[in-house]
This record gives sequence, structure tokens and C-alpha cells, in this order.
Amino acid sequence: MEHTMSRLGIGTKLIVFSVSYAVFAGIATYLYPKIFIIKMVPYRLLIIAGIILFATGVPFLIKSTYEFTIGFNRGCFITSGVFSLVRNPIYSAWILFLIPGITLFFNSWLLLATPLVTYICFKIFIKEEDNYLEKQFGQLYENYKSRTNELVPCLNFFKNGNRKT
Repeated sequence: MEHTMSRLGIGTKLIVFSVSYAVFAGIATYLYPKIFIIKMVPYRLLIIAGIILFATGVPFLIKSTYEFTIGFNRGCFITSGVFSLVRNPIYSAWILFLIPGITLFFNSWLLLATPLVTYICFKIFIKEEDNYLEKQFGQLYENYKSRTNELVPCLNFFKNGNRKT
């Protein structure tokens, strides 16, 4: 029997852990606002930063999802478009832009840790996708993996073979 991976990859696991943590953090912030509300930064600045992050993440997520869907449906290995900048652009959009942007609206130090929790889960579970892609695409994936960042998009003007995150 051939092992296949769901279109969602490790996404479901990331959602479960991230949402669970966010619910815990939201309840704790609600119950103990004096402890967890961010006081050092004006709320207006948090909102502006949240909007900027969210506005950056949405088009990145849409483009990534579109490119992934086309490649997945064709059974192709994608290394162009946003996949030339980062190996996991859908997770990148969520972890680097969307989740931080959303959490800033809630003005909570504890909720602001949600992207960190998601990132830790990503690092634990991404091995499943890596192993699958190595089995499916072999050396092609190994070459791609060695030249493309895992999560942080890297623009091509940083053409240094040692860049990896």
C-alpha cells in the first residue's frame, strides 16, 4: 500500500494545538486582564501592526494556496512562485503574518505567544511532510530543501547557500 499525504498535511495538527492554546490564553486574559493585557504599547499601535501583518499575510496565503492546489492536483513538485522563496509558504503565512496579526487585536501578552506555540508544533510535525516528500521526489526534494528556507521567505538577493531557518 502506497503512503499518501492529505492535502492538509500537518495543518490539522497545527490548528488543534494553536486553537487550544489560544482558547486557554484568551480565557486567562479575560479572567486576569491586569496580568496579561499589554500596557507598554498603545493599543492603537498594536491595531496598526496587526492590520499590516494581516494585510501582508492574506495575499501570501491566497497565492500559496492557489499554487499548492494546482501542483497537488497535478501531482507535481512545486519549486516556483512563492515556493521558490520558502518551502512551506502556507504555514509561513499563518505563523509569521496571520496569527500574529490576529493576536495583536486582543492586546494580550499571553495570546501573543500563539505564533510561538504554532511554530514549535510546526517544527515537531513538519518532519512528516519532509519524509513524505523525500520518498515521493527523492533527490529533487533534497536539492530544493538545501537551497530553500523552511519557513521564513528569503528573497533571491540573499543568494547564500548557507541560509536556512
